[in-house]
Amino acid sequence: MTSTEAAPETRSNPSTEFLYANKWRIFGVMMIGWAMSLLDVSIVNISIPTLEREMSTNVATVTWVINAYNIVFAVLLVSMGRLADQLGRKRFFIVGLAVFTIGSALCASAWSIEWLIVFRAVQGVGAGILAPLGFAMTVLVFPPEQRGRGLALIAVVALVSSALGPVLGGALVEVANWHWIFLINIPFGVLGIVLCLRWWPETWDLTAGRDVDIRGMVLLGAAVLFLTVALVQANPFGGDLPLWLSLMQAAILLGAAFVWWELRAPNPMITRSLIENKQFRNANLSMLFFAAGAIGSLLLLSLVFTNLWGYSPIEAACALVPVPLMGLAVWPLVGRVADTKAPGEIARPALIVMAIGMLWVSFLPSTAENAWTYMRILPGLLMIGVGMGIGFPSLNVGAMGAVAGPEIGLASGILNTARQLGAAIGIAILIATFGGVLHAHMSWFADSNIEDIVDDYDMPPDMANAVISQTLHDYTGGTTERFRPKPGFDYDIIRQTAGSAREGYAWAFRQAAVLVLTVLPLLPALRRTPAQARAEYMAQMQAQQAAT
Repeated sequence: MTSTEAAPETRSNPSTEFLYANKWRIFGVMMIGWAMSLLDVSIVNISIPTLEREMSTNVATVTWVINAYNIVFAVLLVSMGRLADQLGRKRFFIVGLAVFTIGSALCASAWSIEWLIVFRAVQGVGAGILAPLGFAMTVLVFPPEQRGRGLALIAVVALVSSALGPVLGGALVEVANWHWIFLINIPFGVLGIVLCLRWWPETWDLTAGRDVDIRGMVLLGAAVLFLTVALVQANPFGGDLPLWLSLMQAAILLGAAFVWWELRAPNPMITRSLIENKQFRNANLSMLFFAAGAIGSLLLLSLVFTNLWGYSPIEAACALVPVPLMGLAVWPLVGRVADTKAPGEIARPALIVMAIGMLWVSFLPSTAENAWTYMRILPGLLMIGVGMGIGFPSLNVGAMGAVAGPEIGLASGILNTARQLGAAIGIAILIATFGGVLHAHMSWFADSNIEDIVDDYDMPPDMANAVISQTLHDYTGGTTERFRPKPGFDYDIIRQTAGSAREGYAWAFRQAAVLVLTVLPLLPALRRTPAQARAEYMAQMQAQQAAT
C-alpha cells in the first residue's frame, strides 16, 4: 500500500468478558438517553392548556407539539437501529443524544408555536437515533443467564418514563413555567455524552457489511410517516375522511413496495431470519396492541383529570403517580422469573388484571366533588400500574429474548417502532371512541333532558347552547379558561353535558381493555427465555461451522 492510500477502517468488538464486567456502567449511560427520549413523548400532555394560552393559539395547533415529536421518532427507529449496527452504536448514541439535547435547548427558547413544533421535530430526530440502542445494548452487556432481568429492567424504565412524563410536566408547569419541560433535559444530555465518551466501547454488527439499504429505509420511513400522520391528525371518525383515506392508501402502497424490495434487495434491511422468527413476530404484534391500550389509557387519564374533572396541572400529576409507582413495585417479581419462565406465562395474568383495572376506571364519576371521587377509581389505577409493570417487561423479554447474534440493533428498532405505532393507533382509536360516544349520548339522551331544563327555567335556547358549547369544549381540552357555572340553570345543564362526556371516556377505557385483551391469543408463542434463545443460536453457529 502506498503512502497516499488510506488504510481501511478495521472493526472489532470488545470481548464479552469486558462487556459483562462493565454492564452497569454501559447500561446506566444508555438509560439516561433512553429515559429522556421516552419521557418527552408524554411530558407535554398536561401543559397543552398552558401552551395554548401563553402562545395565543388553539388546541389543534398545540397538539402538533406532541405529534411532530412522535411522528419523527417513529419514522426513524428501524432504519437508525440498522445503521447503528453497521456504522457503530457508540457513535450513533452520541450523535442522537447531542441532537436531542440541542433540540431541547431550542424548544425552551422557542418564540412562537410554529418554531416550537419545528424544534420538537429536531428533538424527535435525536430520540429516533438513540432510542433503538436501548434493547440492543442491554442484550449485549448482560450475560445470557441475566438477560431477561436486564430486558425487564429497561422495560420498567420505559414504563416509568412514559408514565412520569405528564407528572413531571405538570409539576414543572405549576412551580416554574413550560420552558423547564425542555430545559431539564440539557444537563442530563451533557452528562450522558460525557459518560458515553468515557465508558462506552464501540460495537458493531460485524456480519452486516457496510452497504446501506437506502431504498428500503426510504420506503419504510415513508410508509411509517404516512401511517402515523393518518392516525394522529386525520382521524376518520372526527377529522378529514378523504385525507385519512389518501394517507392510508399511500402507507399501504409504500409498505407493499418495501416488502417487494426487501425480498429482492442484495443487502436487505429486514433480515429473513427475523421475519421467520415466530416468537419475535408475535411479541411485536403483542407490543402493538398492548401499547395501544396502555399508552392510550395514560392519555385518557390525563384528559379525565384535567378536562373532565378540572384538576390543575399539579393535581393531575399527583393523581397519575400511583400508576408508575405500582409498576416499580411489581418489577422485582418479573426480574426474578424473567430468565427462567416463559414470557407469555408471565404476561397473561398481568394483562387480565390490567383490563379489569381499565373496566374499573370506566365507572368513573362525571364530576370531582371531593377526594372520595378520586378514591373510587384508585383501585383501577393500581391494577393498571400492575399490568404495565409486568406487561411491558414480559413482552420486551419475549421479543428481544428471541433474538441473538448480529440482529439485535435491527430487532430493537422494530420493537420500538411497534410500541410507537401502537401508541398512535391506540390514541386514534380511543379518542375516536370518546368523540363518537359523546356525540351519540348527547343526541340520544341529553338533548331531550336539556329541552326539559330549558322549559322548566323558561330560558332562551341560545343561553343553553352557549353553556353546552362552553362545557363540551372544556371536556375536550378546547378552552384555556374553564367555565365557572352558577347555581341553578347552569348546574343542571352541566349535569347533562358532563354525563355525556363521562360516557365518552368510560367507553374509551373499555375499548382500551379490549385492545389489551387482544394480546392474549398471541402469548402462547412467547415460550423461549433469553438464555434458551442464546443456546439455540450458539448451537446453530456450531452446526454451520461443522458443516463448512
